[in-house]
Amino acid sequence: MSAVARRYAKALFELAAEPGSREQIARELELLRGVVASAELAPMWNNPRLTAEQRRALVAALQRELQLSELLGRFLHCLADAKRLRELPSIEQAFEQLFDESLRRTRAVFRSALPLDETTLDRLRARFTALTEKEVLVRTEVDPELLGGIVVEVEGKIFDGSVRTQLARMAARLVGAASH
Repeated sequence: MSAVARRYAKALFELAAEPGSREQIARELELLRGVVASAELAPMWNNPRLTAEQRRALVAALQRELQLSELLGRFLHCLADAKRLRELPSIEQAFEQLFDESLRRTRAVFRSALPLDETTLDRLRARFTALTEKEVLVRTEVDPELLGGIVVEVEGKIFDGSVRTQLARMAARLVGAASH
């Protein structure tokens, strides 16, 4: 994530200080990220050759169609004028981080070979809540290549409890023991 994206996100975060405003902006940014990443809109959104008028018209149309707040609309117009529309995904990510930090929460990805049941998911969430001392928002992914176990990514760290990794460690120990 670029320093530019962090600066824009911080500015937007500070502007959205009214009660409920940050939640609304976070929802709108998430919606907008999906829309501008769509196959129909991405080529236009990311086109550096758009004129200032075309960028403003695109932002105005999106604001109207998605019923975006006035604050986010003004912010998007600033991005359009500064030729920074392409930074939106990084800005959204940086805003999400600021918002999560303000609420003392973090996000984690739990990857497993099979879907996790609710009991296991709750137990893992509780363990990582205790570890991070923050509320943990979980996204789960199924990755059949893991064979078994789980890999957790939280706050830039990876906790690898997969069967594949455990087998690799065991093989390394066996090779090390055989060479002595």
